Amino acid sequence: MKTTRNMKFFTGLCSALALSALLLTGCVNEEPPYKSTDNGSAEAGTTGYLSGETLSLRVIADSQTDVRPDDTEDATQTPPQANAATRADVATDNYHVTIVNSGDQSPAFDGTYAELKSRLAEGPMELPIGSYDLTVRSHRDEELQAAAWNMPVYGTSRSFTITKDATTSLEEIVCTLQNIKVTLLCSADLAEQLADDTKVVISLGDAALEFDKAHWDGSQAAFFLPSGEENTLDFVLTGTFTDGGEAGFTRTIPGVKAGQWRKIELVIAYADQGNVKFDIQVDSFVLDQTITINGTEGLWEPLYVEKPLVEAPSMVWTGHDFGETFQLKASMFDEEGLCSEPFEIVATVPGKVARFDIAISSTNEQFMASLRELKIEQFDLCSISGMEATMLQGFGFPVGDQIKGLTSKTLNIGGQLPSMLYAFEGTHTFAFTVTDEEGQKASATLTLLVDKAHEEGGAGNAPSIVMLTDSHNLAEPYVMNEIKDIEITIAAPNGGIRELLVTAESQALGTLLEQIGLSSLISPGVDLCHPDKTAEEVLGSVVGFPVGDEVLNQNSILFKVGATFVGILAGNEIPSDVEGEPNTYKFHLRVTDNAGASTEATLTLVQPAK
Repeated sequence: MKTTRNMKFFTGLCSALALSALLLTGCVNEEPPYKSTDNGSAEAGTTGYLSGETLSLRVIADSQTDVRPDDTEDATQTPPQANAATRADVATDNYHVTIVNSGDQSPAFDGTYAELKSRLAEGPMELPIGSYDLTVRSHRDEELQAAAWNMPVYGTSRSFTITKDATTSLEEIVCTLQNIKVTLLCSADLAEQLADDTKVVISLGDAALEFDKAHWDGSQAAFFLPSGEENTLDFVLTGTFTDGGEAGFTRTIPGVKAGQWRKIELVIAYADQGNVKFDIQVDSFVLDQTITINGTEGLWEPLYVEKPLVEAPSMVWTGHDFGETFQLKASMFDEEGLCSEPFEIVATVPGKVARFDIAISSTNEQFMASLRELKIEQFDLCSISGMEATMLQGFGFPVGDQIKGLTSKTLNIGGQLPSMLYAFEGTHTFAFTVTDEEGQKASATLTLLVDKAHEEGGAGNAPSIVMLTDSHNLAEPYVMNEIKDIEITIAAPNGGIRELLVTAESQALGTLLEQIGLSSLISPGVDLCHPDKTAEEVLGSVVGFPVGDEVLNQNSILFKVGATFVGILAGNEIPSDVEGEPNTYKFHLRVTDNAGASTEATLTLVQPAK
């Protein structure tokens, strides 16, 4: 069977995702000594175990102090500029912890962190096999306030998997700031010019807090719950000058996200002939940087902005318009599975590339979940490193010094990236923002559509199932007179195989399959694209069927019943369904492609006459 290069890379991507999940959730011990064969909690063989032997909870406080409440050592400080900070007093025992089955949303645990530690200290927790979502929050929902003084909310979420008879270990849990921190600082010179009735109101949506002059020292923090991924803070100053006259202005601060600390400073720009004059400049900064608001209304003059010394950046998609939605189609991929359509994004940056941010979004939640696990949902090509950088390079993205500081760069992201995207139905967008060393920006969005059911000419390419061995017609029974591999070619040219369901029919075969742990092949059948662990092992090693990535999204596969299994079927001594007749084994095959088209056929194998 031929495996395309792009699917090998995608398999590697999936393997990296599985590895990252294991790194998050810990190690798996295949034979836990404490497992019970009959504890009454679930059907035998359908559960695994959750261990807390290495469990700890760490909080990265809003002061940027790294705190490990479970440790006795001194706290570490991050980032480097926070080294002078003192250890924050963050109590975690009352943090709210929930563990929920990702599939049916049934709760597995709901309590405090202290209760979870106590429960796991008694021994591993037995859970039905499957995927689970763990959520930790410093506050319960009913305790949250849209805006409050000195009320940071910490939390995190992660996923883990419980596998059959194995132990999954919860390791370190790291909680970070979940709301938005805002502080206000006013220079002494300006504070003296403003009367005591002067105040600032900062709001996010309907939630607002009033900063009177007592809150202008930068040490008293307001916290706002975010209403979306990006939020806008409204800044309104009202009051009077000490020597008479009204003082007031309004400003907005866009692009504010959960986990950020927005430091706002109100200062005097300059004074002229005894009059205080102000400029207004609002910039968006990330954690632990300062927004400077130079200004007020009434005495302020228009700010003169000098023409930049260099031209602003620009981006072009060669041969296309960024405003279009480009549909990926099966006809665009060569026999190796690589996309033949060029995807060249040319960035021209006379002021040299300082950042190249990419934010990926999609209507396909499975795709987005994979990106989140791999930590490549949003990234800066100039600063990303490690395994994430290696994966992006595999998709054609330049990273680090390959793009930082350059005045021109072509991103050639054809080939692997479109091939990977084609496995996920939906609309996928890549928002590019390049920033030069002068702070000038250019933005563009690449929008790609995968809609296999509506591809041009797609309806006429239904999957096919053809038996190769002895050029036999599948409509007729095949007598196993010779013990050899039985081979069938299955093709799905319109987007590859989405499902290959195999269902066996035969009383004698049912008894045999039950003996080797494959009774599911009789009912409800096994999807070779997504077999369970037992089916994958037995079907691959004993029966000879291709499984998993050997089938999923492949345009053509060789379906094989191995000679060893053919010999077992031919020599089976279990009485047949019809007395005196040789055993007959039927394998019903149904292949469905990624465009939704299906084809069915039945392989009927008959024991040779004795």
